[in-house]
Amino acid sequence: MNIPGFTLQGQVVRGKRLGSRLGFPTANIAYNPQSRDWPREGVYIGIAEVLGEGRRYVCILNQGRHPTVPEGTPTVEAHLLGYPHHDLYGRRLTLRYRAFLRPEITFDSLEGLIKQLEQDRLSAVAWARQNDPQLLCGVDEALLPH
Repeated sequence: MNIPGFTLQGQVVRGKRLGSRLGFPTANIAYNPQSRDWPREGVYIGIAEVLGEGRRYVCILNQGRHPTVPEGTPTVEAHLLGYPHHDLYGRRLTLRYRAFLRPEITFDSLEGLIKQLEQDRLSAVAWARQNDPQLLCGVDEALLPH
């Protein structure tokens, strides 16, 4: 499912740092689900731009309540593939939703979540390869199956 035209801009806020501990660091943007018409909660492939960098990154977006570890408020969190720096706190991001991958799922374990995130990352790489290969610049070669 394509989500053409849905864009979110916001400042990166501190999250639970769970993504970093799992090997999938994310940039979190707080949002109010009642503030506008949002796509349904779930996991998306997107394109991220960090204000002032002039570069785009393919990313995995999770919009919602992160049900496996549900503490905290709803967020949109983005894992930018190939991003060379991990600290984006206070920076402004533009996130463009491009394709719906799946609804949010409650996993039985963090290991199950990691396996799914690895699959989501491969889906994002495949999408970028087909739609905008330039987004793969800087992405680890091990993630680029031939």
